[in-house]
Amino acid sequence: MRKFIKKQLRHFFTKPSAQLARLWPTYLNLSIMRWMYEIQLGVEQLHLIMKAIKSHSRCRFLVFGLGNDSLFWSTINHDGVTIFLEDDQQWFEKVTKTSPTLRAFLVQYGTQRRDWKKLLESQSSLEMALPKEVEKTGWDVVLVDAPAGWGDQTPGRMKSIYAASRLVKKTGDIFVHDCEREVEDAYCNYFLKDENLKVAVAHPEGWLRHYCVFNRSVSCT
Repeated sequence: MRKFIKKQLRHFFTKPSAQLARLWPTYLNLSIMRWMYEIQLGVEQLHLIMKAIKSHSRCRFLVFGLGNDSLFWSTINHDGVTIFLEDDQQWFEKVTKTSPTLRAFLVQYGTQRRDWKKLLESQSSLEMALPKEVEKTGWDVVLVDAPAGWGDQTPGRMKSIYAASRLVKKTGDIFVHDCEREVEDAYCNYFLKDENLKVAVAHPEGWLRHYCVFNRSVSCT
């Protein structure tokens, strides 16, 4: 019964709660919104990403992963462009059916987390096929929260972290979730660099790192 009531509340108040959080990002409003969406990211982590989005005029925001927070991010960045990349077809269909206004693409990683050390030694093996709209854009903010990376049989976030480092604008921001895990930590240190790390925010459901101002050989227009 409790789950049914929560589902009904989400149906009627999800978007208004996101709009409220966007206009008045207080701890209370973000907590309500987080409960409404069942978001894993903590309030402080959400506020950090929101602040980065608002710092870019008509922000171009790229998110690796579709989730319960997708409609929230799309609402927050209402004046900009938000695109989501998801590799799980069933989850993709479920989320886009519930929120048909989201701009999302299916992608394939073709990796397994257990191969992360071998892949780190070959940068060309980390290239992935991306939609032209994603590839040709210089992204102001990139959030890496996918693909799955909790076990050796999952794709791991090797390619998404590498892609984020390549696609972000030189004045952009990258956020990577679950950085307390070995693979995320290693790939962030290698491709995003410690000198670009602005802050790391702890939370029981995963650490979030914020990187900014990159000195990279690859440029985006």
